[in-house]
Amino acid sequence: MDLQRLIVNIIETMGGVVEITEYALARVLLPDSYKELFQGRTEITLAFDSDVAEEHPEADFVTYGSETMETLLDLALNTPHSDVQYIVVNSVGVTDAKGRVQRILGERCKITVLSERPVMGIWGVFVFRTWFTSFESFEEEHRIWVNMVTGELDPEIGDITVFFERDTPTEYPYAHTCSFFEAYTKAQTQILQVTADIAKAAVDPIKMRRETERIQHYYEELIVENERLLSRKGVTDERSDDIRLKNEALRIEMTRQINEIQHNIIPTPRSELMHGITAHVPLIEIKCQVSDRAGENQRTFYYDCLMKRLFENSR
Repeated sequence: MDLQRLIVNIIETMGGVVEITEYALARVLLPDSYKELFQGRTEITLAFDSDVAEEHPEADFVTYGSETMETLLDLALNTPHSDVQYIVVNSVGVTDAKGRVQRILGERCKITVLSERPVMGIWGVFVFRTWFTSFESFEEEHRIWVNMVTGELDPEIGDITVFFERDTPTEYPYAHTCSFFEAYTKAQTQILQVTADIAKAAVDPIKMRRETERIQHYYEELIVENERLLSRKGVTDERSDDIRLKNEALRIEMTRQINEIQHNIIPTPRSELMHGITAHVPLIEIKCQVSDRAGENQRTFYYDCLMKRLFENSR
């Protein structure tokens, strides 16, 4: 992709409008939310050729390394994007629906299948970029899948390779789902836990203990030496107070340095959302009448045609 096409795509993704007025020259209308990045302007002219830029001094020359180019690239890299994916499955159907439900509920339940139909379920896929800052910093990418039919995290589906299309191959009614915000909140809580676990696992316990013991040994020796001064003859009350105050200051400094070492050794995690994806997966909705000791009730189960598994919508 050439530079001009790349910049036009970025601006249009931002919600801006681009009009190519002549060779390598474009008039751009930006949303008001971006005007602070362009000196308060929402209407700008961009030139993609040095000769064109000379002929149009009012234009911002866009080339590799230019301020306008860097600003637009930062926006493209740091602004979350959304996508819709229709997951491809081998077949849409389920065999022995009653038996599958029976295995979940147990043999003591009496199950009557009332209806079966194909529907579309939605998984929210949240792609986070994470940083870990310490003596040795590193960066990772994590995908958190949320089954929006149940509203629960789904780590299993994230372990497989899925194939998808941009357009739905078949029109199915949609299963009831939680809100995208609710799914995002679940994913956000999970990424905080994931990054905390990674940061903890990245700590070298031997190095942590060695550095902590080194600081403790150094300051404890200074404190012991000061304690010896107190035992000397002729030490005045004023001198004793000074020694005790110094020891207290040494203990505070020891604690501060130990905390600083731990802060530097334990990576500090940060994360930001890069992409939000709605993954549409064909399901078989199975409505059942279930009888047990507690009575009778109607329950809805879903057979996941991708993962070949059954789950209940208990929402």
